Amino acid sequence: MASYRVCIVGASGYSGAEAAAILRRHPHVSRVDTPESSAGLAGIGDDVDAVLLATPAEVAAELAAPLLAAGRRVVDISGAHRAGSAAAHRAAYGFDHPHPQWLADAVYGLGASSAERASARLIANPGCYANGMLSALLPVARAGFLVPSAVADVTGISGASGAGKKPTDRTHFMAVAENLMPYKTLRAHQHVVEVERAVDVRLLFVPIVAPLRRGMLISGSVPLRAGVTQADLDALPPLDAFWKRVASAPEVHAVAHTPWIHVHYALDVASQRLLFVTALDNLSRGAATHAIANLNAMWQLPETTGLD
Repeated sequence: MASYRVCIVGASGYSGAEAAAILRRHPHVSRVDTPESSAGLAGIGDDVDAVLLATPAEVAAELAAPLLAAGRRVVDISGAHRAGSAAAHRAAYGFDHPHPQWLADAVYGLGASSAERASARLIANPGCYANGMLSALLPVARAGFLVPSAVADVTGISGASGAGKKPTDRTHFMAVAENLMPYKTLRAHQHVVEVERAVDVRLLFVPIVAPLRRGMLISGSVPLRAGVTQADLDALPPLDAFWKRVASAPEVHAVAHTPWIHVHYALDVASQRLLFVTALDNLSRGAATHAIANLNAMWQLPETTGLD
């Protein structure tokens, strides 16, 4: 049985710690290294087969290129390789990418085929909000049901852990408790670029921090082509191994601490608009377990290996 050595840079953070705990019981992983992020490349062993980057985007952007040049395979949980181009990256993340050649070469880790991920040297794991939105929109788009270049109106509610482990004024207990905090509204959030790369929509997005430790609920609407019915939506195939269509709007508790995403579709016939609601765990499906599913695909293992 094949066995792999994995290094997680950033295992002291929420997503990195989650990934480390899961990989330590993965049947095809023999070793999990968790060096301090401050050690940089020096903390990553020469015999490591794959590296998970669970660092801020600025750190991942610097580390990935030399790791790839040394023959390592990389899954980047940060946003450093999601934008597709230097200009889009600069607009979304506010800094110039130090190795922009890898922006075009990275395989986006949601909706990519098994073959694409198996041959990838670098997989850009999707952002948590983008994962929630695209898990609903990609099946509809692939079926040809979306009105071209339509406006998608979306609201996303996330647990405070989505902001990372480092405390800030906006994640302090006194700010979060008994409160809902919109931020980076309409088109300011960095995950907008991911959604619009994958699906032909113009996204208007309102992200909101909620007093939850973990979990995410996404709701939105988008116009569909004439003639698309609820039965058509109900017949859409699953996007991946942990995608589940549910008959009513899902709740966060149903997916907490799991790799699953629950997707609900409802068609308003009068306006021919799709309402979609998705629930996921922002630290699991939104980060760690999705990254491990992508590692499994790199290794040509079933996506569910070590996760089910």
